[in-house]
Amino acid sequence: MNNKVIRRLNNQQLQQFDREYVGNLEWKTLKSLIEHNFNGQTFSFLDIGGGNGIFTDRILKNYPESVGTVIDNASILLELNKPDIRKTLLLASVEELNNICAENTKFDLIFFNWSLHHFVQDSYHETRKIQYEALINACNLLSENGYISIFENIYDGIVFTKLPSYLIFYLTSSKILASTMKKMGANTAGCGVCFLSKAQWEDTITKAGLIVSQYTDYEKWKNINILRRIFLHIGPVRHGHFWLSKKQNC
Repeated sequence: MNNKVIRRLNNQQLQQFDREYVGNLEWKTLKSLIEHNFNGQTFSFLDIGGGNGIFTDRILKNYPESVGTVIDNASILLELNKPDIRKTLLLASVEELNNICAENTKFDLIFFNWSLHHFVQDSYHETRKIQYEALINACNLLSENGYISIFENIYDGIVFTKLPSYLIFYLTSSKILASTMKKMGANTAGCGVCFLSKAQWEDTITKAGLIVSQYTDYEKWKNINILRRIFLHIGPVRHGHFWLSKKQNC
């Protein structure tokens, strides 16, 4: 694992993420997959970047046979969690995942709900590496017949598919441009964010030893300013859901 630490949002920025992003449409997709693959069985799950625990609470409520663990590096968000005897809270960063989980710990289901694009380091190369390594670590913690669920935003380029990913990372991660980016509405200004194209997500997933068992594409975003689209070389933008299983060996 990369020894450098993932950049962290400041408390003011973190407060903007004290909300739940999995809406009813996404929940319908997820509920169908969970019930099809687990069919009332007991299962354990890990919510990576689960913050305030609202999503974990929803899983626990709907599946009384489940037990969950929330990991997040922001104490300000973890402190918002409601106590539950079936829920464990871990204050740690994703790069520490293998070290903090007890030996032989395995999870049947691991969630990345819009968290992978926040795994940012000082360079684009390092950032892409930490995203890949996060999936490798998750794969290593997955039970034999387990699944990984990823909700993520997808930014495809107009001509050069990967270009928006790099441009958005560079602009939002720059300390010099932080004030300007904040005024333009970037809620991660100065820290950074790394969205990927669909092809980039799929390539990263495959390299991590995982298989896309099912993919769900959601409605394309129509409210992106035309000048911003041109400046950032942005083509189709939407969010998608990747339901992953692992190959024989991660």
